[in-house]
Amino acid sequence: SGIRAVLAENLICSSLDLECASSNDQTFTHSDMRRTARLLMQFLPGTDFISSGYSAVPNYDNMFAGSNEDAEDFDDYNVIQRDLKVDGGLRPVREEDVIAIRNKAARALQAVFAGMGLPPITDEEVEAATYAHGSKDMPERNIVEDIKFAQEIINKNRNGLEVVKALAQGGFTDVAQDMLNIQKAKLTGDYLHTSAIIVGDGQVLSAVNDVNDYAGPATGYRLQGERWEEIKNIPGALDPNEID
Repeated sequence: SGIRAVLAENLICSSLDLECASSNDQTFTHSDMRRTARLLMQFLPGTDFISSGYSAVPNYDNMFAGSNEDAEDFDDYNVIQRDLKVDGGLRPVREEDVIAIRNKAARALQAVFAGMGLPPITDEEVEAATYAHGSKDMPERNIVEDIKFAQEIINKNRNGLEVVKALAQGGFTDVAQDMLNIQKAKLTGDYLHTSAIIVGDGQVLSAVNDVNDYAGPATGYRLQGERWEEIKNIPGALDPNEID
């Protein structure tokens, strides 16, 4: 059976201390029951990457066929993390925080397009992107012009430093610094090590400098402390003590 074969491959990779990316970055069914069943067999025991690519957009917007979970699953995924006390890599967020960061992201992209001489992003598009669920909620763009300039970026070998410069000149110095750190990471290549992630301060953690020291039952990662409190803090959850 196909999924049992994937699980066997995951087990072999883990046993040999190889990077284990669990294939949940690929859509294999539109059945919610089968998607969940496929996820839980890796979600419960844990792997290096329960999903090596969790889609942050609706399935219809994903050019790479989508992932097993996507933007429409955030709420359920967060609740499953809490219910099963598993760290699946996500955390609950509040609506006002999401609106603020999405608006900032749209304005930052607007600054990049302006700074690099690309077809302008209008204020109407920024407002729409702040609240849109997907591309169906966005104003129409001149796709021909966008593709033309995308090809120009390739032909003229324009690079990430131009993006950094445009962000800084547009007033988004913190985003520019983050983008510069990403460019540095590409040069050093540390993120190419086995099971590597880039944490908040730009440091790379991998199997090289964060060695797997699992030595049997009760010696592995435990969801507790600040991270457990973060996962439990689900907006909208009812407090049983406050129910009349």
